[in-house]
Amino acid sequence: EGVTAWAGYLPATETPDLVPNLVDKIRPTVVNVSSTTVVNYDVSGWQDFLQFWGLPRERKHTSLGSGVIVESGGTIITNQHVVAQADEVMVTLLDGRQLATRIVGRDKKLDIALLQIIDKKWKSDGLFAPIGDSDKVRIGESVLAIGNPFGLQHTVTMGIISAKNRTIGHGPFDNFLQTDASINPGNSGGPLFNLKGEVIGINTLIFSRTGQSGGLGFAIPVNEVLGILPELKKFGRVPRPWLGVVAEPMTPQIMVYYQLGRPDGVLVYNLVNGGPGQRAGLRQGDIVFEVKGKPVKTPDELERAISLGKPGGKVSLKIQRGKKIELLDLMLEELPRRFEAGAIELPQGVL
Repeated sequence: EGVTAWAGYLPATETPDLVPNLVDKIRPTVVNVSSTTVVNYDVSGWQDFLQFWGLPRERKHTSLGSGVIVESGGTIITNQHVVAQADEVMVTLLDGRQLATRIVGRDKKLDIALLQIIDKKWKSDGLFAPIGDSDKVRIGESVLAIGNPFGLQHTVTMGIISAKNRTIGHGPFDNFLQTDASINPGNSGGPLFNLKGEVIGINTLIFSRTGQSGGLGFAIPVNEVLGILPELKKFGRVPRPWLGVVAEPMTPQIMVYYQLGRPDGVLVYNLVNGGPGQRAGLRQGDIVFEVKGKPVKTPDELERAISLGKPGGKVSLKIQRGKKIELLDLMLEELPRRFEAGAIELPQGVL
């Protein structure tokens, strides 16, 4: 009695110790991720000079981030950009143990990487964070972010879910949870918890003019992460389909030129020669309105709709060609390995 219920919905008798008790349980599941990349210099003609002065022929670059243990066997989720091109990845636990890991898989488009602890010093004792349902997250719900901002290990911050389904121009897979819980450099890859102690998101980026938290933090919804984990474990990557087209957003000029009566759809501006779109019958100048019956209004929406399918599956496109509306069935094909991260990049604009 006499204690106001925190946030207006929690029982007053649980208020004083709810968050501290919760933090005690979930902090040990969060790890500091340290990745090291070895850069070799071109020392042609300088070998004797470097040897005489004892100068190194390589340099190690280290990046810091966060991660969360999601399986008792030592499986860790973090951001792909935290371990990009890493030669060695170590994690530090709350108790100070530093453990070696291997990279099981990574997906550049969703910015997720999967690590596995391989160090013999690892003993889980059932240590892992439970996974929540990010689809059920409500705007205004209280959340906790735990990570290693600026190298300050296992820092806890608290806030609310400010918005859902945020698109911020980061890429075709924008669908972020927005939070005002303080997130700073080093928090990348760390978990966003609800007040049940469940992971509902992976903290990924911030909007800031100073490089520090401005109250606009963004997390990848955990349901999207769960959708690619089986493929990361099996293949080490996510086999994604592609169209092989260059798509342009709708503009008033395009509407006038093609005599369109509505500002929907995207323009097929060009096609990759021999790509799946061309082989399926797409032509330059086609307007794509729908994918599997769902409207698309931007190139990112088109790429996302295609990427939800699986290579080898079929997808139906509703297009306008000239003044005719047509349905085009397309067999999805896997993005060639030469175009994946670390190999040849796709030409600008191709999806």
